[in-house]
Amino acid sequence: MAAKAKLKKTGKAASKSASRNVRLTKSRQLKAKSKRKGTKPAAMPDVRRTLRAKPAGPQSPGYTTAGAAKSAPARTAAIRAYESGVQLMFAEEYQKAIKCFTSLLSDYLDEPEIQASARARIQACEKKLQERARTVFRSAEDHYNMAVALLNGGDPESAVHHLRQAEKLAPKSDHILYALAAANALLGNKDQALSYLRQSIQFRSENRFQAARDRDFAGLAEDPEFQELLAPATK
Repeated sequence: MAAKAKLKKTGKAASKSASRNVRLTKSRQLKAKSKRKGTKPAAMPDVRRTLRAKPAGPQSPGYTTAGAAKSAPARTAAIRAYESGVQLMFAEEYQKAIKCFTSLLSDYLDEPEIQASARARIQACEKKLQERARTVFRSAEDHYNMAVALLNGGDPESAVHHLRQAEKLAPKSDHILYALAAANALLGNKDQALSYLRQSIQFRSENRFQAARDRDFAGLAEDPEFQELLAPATK
C-alpha cells in the first residue's frame, strides 16, 4: 500500500512538472515569435497620464459666480449703447453718434474693449463731420457740426468761429447757444459763456441740467452767477 501511495505521489509530481514544462515552453515560443515579428508586449497604461484637472465649478474651492453675475448686466447695457451709436452713425447722424459714444466712455469704465471701439467710432464720426464741413457750409447745422468736431478735437477757438456763423443763420437755436457757452467757457471767457448759457436756458430750460454735468463748464463750477443759472426756476 505504501508503495502504491508513493507511486501515486510520484505520478502526480511528474504530471505537475510536465504541465509546468508545457506552459514554460509555450511562453518561450510566444516570446520568440514576438521577437521574430519585431513586436513588443503591450505596456500597462499609465494611469497618471489619464488624469486631468477638473474645471472649476460650484464644487471647486474658490469658485464664485458673483463677479460674472455682477458684470453681465453692465456689459449688456454697454453693448446696447454701442449698437445705438453705430445705428446713428450709419444714419449719418454723426453728432448724435458722437454724443452716444461719449456717454458710453463715461458710463462703462469697466469695458475696455467696448471703450476702445467707441473711441475709434468717435474719430470716424469726427472725420466725417470734417469732410462734410470742408465741402460746403450751407446751413447752421453744417457750421454747428463742424464746431462740435473742433471742440472734441481741442480747438474751441476755431469752433467759436463756426458757431457764430451758425448763430447768424439760426439765432434762436438753443443747442447752438449752448455750444457757444461751452466753447467760451473753455477759452476762459466767463461773461460770454454765462451770457450764451443764459440765452440757451431761456429757449430750453433743460440745458441747465446738462450744464451742471458738463465738464466744459468745470472752470465756472464755483462761480455764484453760474450756480444761480443752474438753480431750478421757481414759480
